Amino acid sequence: MYKLHFVNGRSLIIDLHLNGKTVVVVGAGNEALKRIKLLQSEECFIIVIGEEPHSEIVKLSKQKKIQLKKSKITSTQFLKKIKPFLVISSTSNFSLNQKITKASKKLGILAYASDSPEFSDISYLSIIDFKNEIKIGISTNGSSPIMAKKIKSKTEKFLQKNISKSDLELIKIQKFARNESRKFISSQTERKKFLYTIMNDKRVKELLKDGKYKRIQTVIKKMVNDWK
Repeated sequence: MYKLHFVNGRSLIIDLHLNGKTVVVVGAGNEALKRIKLLQSEECFIIVIGEEPHSEIVKLSKQKKIQLKKSKITSTQFLKKIKPFLVISSTSNFSLNQKITKASKKLGILAYASDSPEFSDISYLSIIDFKNEIKIGISTNGSSPIMAKKIKSKTEKFLQKNISKSDLELIKIQKFARNESRKFISSQTERKKFLYTIMNDKRVKELLKDGKYKRIQTVIKKMVNDWK
């Protein structure tokens, strides 16, 4: 999940891995549903707390995709009991969202309030997932989600015109080369040089044009063995 993480008033775009982590979504309406849908691909444990859950949230609960607690939140005691990695406050009560966010921060829990991204630890980015190989996050620092979507649309069109199939295959080849280089090249600096060599190698480029990916792997193995 790509986000904008605020650190001492400054921002850092990161890829926050939630695999296996517990995430609590407070609120069970339309806004909560939107956040839940974004979380579903993260392989995290989702707990939703809300008094009158949206029908789709109830359906997700019956399908065992989330855990639903039908309850009205009046305090922040649930934070100490559940001890989540991340809390998303998406209720229609501004004061309650602020209360939960502040309490979470005191406990060292990452917090996001749907109605106050500027006071949150994280901020959602508008994500472009290009061919399941390239991900680009676009943020306006919460100033204009509408403009973020507009810029996303323009960027997607640019990628479609300028990123070739060879570029995408090179990503896979580089991944293979990185894994192989770790086996034989101990220096990070040398591994970096090796990866650039692979990217510019004429044999690799020719084999790539012919779609001979297995042959490329063989070439890489030999190159890494010969690397000095």
